[in-house]
Amino acid sequence: MLPKSRIIASLLAGLGIALLVGGLLAPRVLNSGAKLPLDLGAVTLTMADPDGTREGEPSPVVHQLHMEVQNPAGKDTASVRVGDTLRAGDAGTDFENLVGASTWTYTLNRDTGEAQGPAKVQLVMAMPAVDVPVEGSWLKLPSPVKQETYQVFDPVLRGAAPAEFVAEESVAGRTVLRFRQVIAPTNVAQRYADMRNTLTVEGEDGEPVRTFYTHSAQRELLVDQITGVVVGMQERVNDYYADVDGNEVQGIVSYDAAMDEQQTAELISLLDGAYGPSTQQAFTWSVLGLGGALTLIGLVGALWPRRR
Repeated sequence: MLPKSRIIASLLAGLGIALLVGGLLAPRVLNSGAKLPLDLGAVTLTMADPDGTREGEPSPVVHQLHMEVQNPAGKDTASVRVGDTLRAGDAGTDFENLVGASTWTYTLNRDTGEAQGPAKVQLVMAMPAVDVPVEGSWLKLPSPVKQETYQVFDPVLRGAAPAEFVAEESVAGRTVLRFRQVIAPTNVAQRYADMRNTLTVEGEDGEPVRTFYTHSAQRELLVDQITGVVVGMQERVNDYYADVDGNEVQGIVSYDAAMDEQQTAELISLLDGAYGPSTQQAFTWSVLGLGGALTLIGLVGALWPRRR
């Protein structure tokens, strides 16, 4: 029968080898760190303003963005689908309250968040789907996120506008960065064709006046520093029809809406398993170091010759 000391030494060696294997496998098992997590599932950002307006009349407004990570997905890229819905009003059905809705499906780079090609965009009022380039990043910024300016996509513009770094904060134990994006009043009809981008109204002299969809926004984004996922948003939007000189003629929708803190905390909880590269490396080397030490001690104890 083996001496108890040799049995303990053998157990230590076995535990050390197991830790070595675990340390080597850790980078594959842990969440992917500074990338869009593939197991993120669905992310919903809901912003509400009970004091918004629609066509110049008081109307509660709700803007919702819903992002899902889908297949195909791999080490460097993933397919995502983003639903963008804007409702204004308190009518009995969602359809009566609907201002606009669209679904964007595209492949993005899991590090930068940038689209790898045009998005297939399905508009609720139009068929079939159209191809639209997605400039910059949208709901996933380059990671790890730095304290600098990024180009962030705006679906109404169908283009990107700069979002400047404002502050670093801590929410639910994770570091988040706040960015501010300002979009000056922009004639959307000059950027792309759409049936809603122009409207003919009666002028003061009774003559028809052609007006143009004009979009302006000020938006603040809260972004998880490690993964680059947007976990909070506040936006002040004013969309209206303007004449050729840019003067507002008729309102479309305006609101000042924000996500509540509870929703941001829930989104951050989805990222609890995502660690930065430095944390992953420290964990891996700690496990490898402990495993190596236990293996060495165990082997020495098991193989060291005993006195007879």
